[in-house]
Amino acid sequence: MAATTGRLFLHVGLQKTGTSYLQSIVFESIDELAAQGVAVVPPSKRRTFWVMLDVRGRFRPDFDPPEVAESVDHFAQVLAETEAPAALLTEESLAPADPEQIRRLLAACGDREVHVVVTLRDLARQIPSAWQESLKAGASAPFDTYLSKLRRHDDTPGHGLWRQKDVPRLLAAWNDHVPSERIHVVTVPPSGSDPTLLLDRFCQVLGVDPASLTTDVVRVNEGLKHVGAEVLRRVNAELAPTHRKRDIYGDVGKRYLSTRILAQQPGERIAVPESFREWLQSTSRRHIDYLAAQGFEIVGDLEDLYPDDRSFAGTSTEPPATEVADVAAKALAIVIGDEMDRRREVRANRVARASGSTVTARVTASGLRRRVAARWARLRGRRD
Repeated sequence: MAATTGRLFLHVGLQKTGTSYLQSIVFESIDELAAQGVAVVPPSKRRTFWVMLDVRGRFRPDFDPPEVAESVDHFAQVLAETEAPAALLTEESLAPADPEQIRRLLAACGDREVHVVVTLRDLARQIPSAWQESLKAGASAPFDTYLSKLRRHDDTPGHGLWRQKDVPRLLAAWNDHVPSERIHVVTVPPSGSDPTLLLDRFCQVLGVDPASLTTDVVRVNEGLKHVGAEVLRRVNAELAPTHRKRDIYGDVGKRYLSTRILAQQPGERIAVPESFREWLQSTSRRHIDYLAAQGFEIVGDLEDLYPDDRSFAGTSTEPPATEVADVAAKALAIVIGDEMDRRREVRANRVARASGSTVTARVTASGLRRRVAARWARLRGRRD
């Protein structure tokens, strides 16, 4: 059957602009979106991530499944067979694709009318989130060092730290291939806004009713408070480089230690020191002026991108040493407790096999989350 030509929305980021929240809803609402004429292609977060790896030349044969190397071709085939009037691909790491990579992805879109969707957040909130995300990838730079390096390379084209933050450069690259009227900028509302407002703005671009979507989703990328981030940073600094590679660190450092343990600990949020205010507000104003002049569709308010007073802290934002030590000790207690439970389960399975029993012990992700939460509660209770 011949494909129906229609629109394709490429939601390409930026990172740390509510993308994980939106994607959680999208992938839980595939049927609801289809009923409103929007097909999610590929229909899973994993497959979409594979498309990004293939597009951006990040396929690693020693680690990634072999299917990753053919993900763009697979995407093109699935999209060509999709009869829905609109389709959606959402992957935040596509934003910094270079011109050749953008051309390759757009070529895979066939005859679809491509619309680029970019979610943007004010830099004073995006940068602390980006710093902790770097820690979740194995980095160990202190926050002030990270900020100073950002400021030093503010106007260095293509610098790694600005890869997901240099709004004019990023949008200009996509604008070379997609006309301005088909680039949609969705601003992340200020802190304290209605939590559904970002989803409402995103759905406005897609032309769907957010009321029918599944919004009861788990926050899959829960942020760290500053004390938890500092513990992770110090742990990373002690790890050998081989232990900070994507093939293993993502499971242990990011999804286990950071997300399931440290992110559960309360504390003060990460705020930008006052000494960086003038630079950050000046850079933000430059980005806002660029967006206002380009003819993009703005969904929201460009002033949402200007950092307000709540984003800045005093002269120092480093958490007290006693808090860092306390959280580190609690986290270590949970890690050791989990290892003890794992060894008990191994022993129980060994005994079961020896006795001929078919009952085996298995730890599920949800069970691990409950167990970690229970341990945090016990540890807090002892302190109280």
